[in-house]
Amino acid sequence: MTWLDLGNRWRNLYLLSCLLQMGALGCLFAQRGWFVKKSRAACFLTGVATTPLMQYLWTLALALVWPSAPRMVYIGALPALSCLILLTLILVDARRIRTLLPRGVAFAKRILHFDRPALMVLCFAICIVLLIGPACVRFMSSMESMSGGDAGEYMSLALDYCENRDLSVLLEKEELVGHYRGNSHFPSLELYFSYGLFHSSGQYGYPFDKPAFTGMGMLFFYAMAAYGALLLILCREKKSCVLLGVVLVNLVPDLYFSVATAPRDIWRILAVLWASAIFCGLTEEGNWKQYLGKLLLSFLVCFTAMSAHVVCFVVLPFVVTAWVLWRFLHHGMVRYGGAWKALARSVGMAVAGAAGTLLAFSGNLWCFFKWGELSPWRLMTTFTQAPWYDRYMEMEYKLNETTTHLSFWKARNAILMDYATPIGTWGFWAAVIALAMVVAYLVYVRVGMTRKAKAMKREIGDAQGAGAIGVIIHNRQPGAETASALGFCALLVLLTLAPMSGVLDSPLYSFSGTFVSMPRYTLQWFLLACVMVCAALSALSDAWPVLLARCGRVGRAAWIRRIPAWLCVAVCLLGMVRGLSQIGYTNTFYRYSRDVMENEDILLDNGFLKRYELLMRVAQEVPQEQKILITRDGYQYALRGRGYVLTSNPIVPLMNEPLENVENALREMNVAMVASEPRFWDERYYALSALSEYLNALPAEQILETETMRLYLVDAALVPAAQAIYDQLNQTEGGTL
Repeated sequence: MTWLDLGNRWRNLYLLSCLLQMGALGCLFAQRGWFVKKSRAACFLTGVATTPLMQYLWTLALALVWPSAPRMVYIGALPALSCLILLTLILVDARRIRTLLPRGVAFAKRILHFDRPALMVLCFAICIVLLIGPACVRFMSSMESMSGGDAGEYMSLALDYCENRDLSVLLEKEELVGHYRGNSHFPSLELYFSYGLFHSSGQYGYPFDKPAFTGMGMLFFYAMAAYGALLLILCREKKSCVLLGVVLVNLVPDLYFSVATAPRDIWRILAVLWASAIFCGLTEEGNWKQYLGKLLLSFLVCFTAMSAHVVCFVVLPFVVTAWVLWRFLHHGMVRYGGAWKALARSVGMAVAGAAGTLLAFSGNLWCFFKWGELSPWRLMTTFTQAPWYDRYMEMEYKLNETTTHLSFWKARNAILMDYATPIGTWGFWAAVIALAMVVAYLVYVRVGMTRKAKAMKREIGDAQGAGAIGVIIHNRQPGAETASALGFCALLVLLTLAPMSGVLDSPLYSFSGTFVSMPRYTLQWFLLACVMVCAALSALSDAWPVLLARCGRVGRAAWIRRIPAWLCVAVCLLGMVRGLSQIGYTNTFYRYSRDVMENEDILLDNGFLKRYELLMRVAQEVPQEQKILITRDGYQYALRGRGYVLTSNPIVPLMNEPLENVENALREMNVAMVASEPRFWDERYYALSALSEYLNALPAEQILETETMRLYLVDAALVPAAQAIYDQLNQTEGGTL
């Protein structure tokens, strides 16, 4: 039995547990109609997307009230509860089986019934799934996503929690040692990783971490479940439009990069899409008990979504604002009277959501009041005239991007990434046109209801005499539901575009410039743009028969009636062509993932070991009292948190030392080794420091270099053991090192 076999067994246990939880939450949401009573499928997908967030909240609850709980409590309570929920649902509905079976058969027939355009879109959707699905599955079980980025630090913090059960370490904002950056965000992903790491034989970390990496990969599928729920809700289960949304996923820029190397981005995307799906089905209606429950729900949803990532602070408030405006518009379209009361209740729920947002953002606020910065891991407490500092500010602080304020109309092609994918432009203009049409429909409906109300008041007044008369009129036309869904989608897309468009820019910081240079921060918007395109086509298919009815004989032609359906096929075909094109620059999931199944490191899952084995084995030779300096906090997981980040506040003064003082400074710090990557060291600001000059002047035997790592052995006593390890690995790998 190899370590891979052992890891796969625990991974299978983790997968079984997750499947139970997904099934229980999905069935519970569907049975109770949470939160979209008209779409059981959307409820089910929303419940599935809730699974990782529940795992995080469960781990957080235990960390607060019972951190020393047995490992089986951490990993066993949720699947046990899931079994209980499923059993209860079966027993409760046992008497209804006779009625449920015919309804289930009818439901299956509706699902399997496709007209010709929908069948064509289905074929395209299956092609996309077959093209990019294997890449997702392969990454779901691979450690290749641990390529040295932030995920290594998050995994290391999760490892530390599993071993020490100390939540305060995760919540620490002022890291004075140098191991971690004192992250200002709420440690939601670390707790989610901890839940995965607990699925082991009792030894945490490599090589017993297959469940944790599987959970990292599964985030993409959870996010797609939330995305599917949004499509079903806002497209009102129109098959061709929902399937079109599957095809358009391939046009989302930089999505593969985030799946492969930046799990926190997928965690954030999941949180935003999940919150949007929850708010889609949330209303302000109900008695006072129901309203209090909805206040609590709004608080919890916003806290959970905001805790996913600091970037949510400039996205989530706009989601809630879009929901408030939508509820006001919806009330105006479907009912005459009581709109301001509905708005007040909606604002009250938004305030509860704001409280949850601020609670999850409190770590950032603490950092701001203490240092004037929301992100302490980017804070350098001392200004220096050293040659490396200007490049550091340019590369880490991104001064050029954060001080470049963009005009949306002048830079909209860059902001919407029109040079890479058309989905941003399609979604933006679809939202603008849709919102204009919804407002026009609202005016039309309100004028009609006002005239009807005045007529009723005159009629009642003549019959009963003078006095104040209140009239309530309900608009039960099918177009109101279509306009309502389309209006919310348009508001969601346009308002969440605000950080990218420059609305939030200030003289001190430019969100528009930053987001254009780092498009992975705006991935959730592009997914919402995909939903917008599909929702617009769905609304068109609803409105088209009404428009044709007013055209007389012209509108009776069969081919004219089928125009919306064939337009959906045309958009699907265009999306396929643009998404699979290899001519020019196309930043698609398919292009970057097509070679995954041929990558030996991914297929054999040896990429992590190939990259870090030299570092891990040499680190074992370093005494605990000596320091290992690292340039990337992503190395922390391989080092089990032993590394000291070179650019952290306690360590960075070393880079300001003149050349003649570097050796003494290293000796006083008791540094044994400096670990980096060849290109990462040589092509960044480190190369401009006196420290770099000193390290590169070390004897050749004190510098070990591979394709992926460079180790500077400051302590010459490490050379014999390190050289032996290097030679052994070089022979094992057939000379590749």
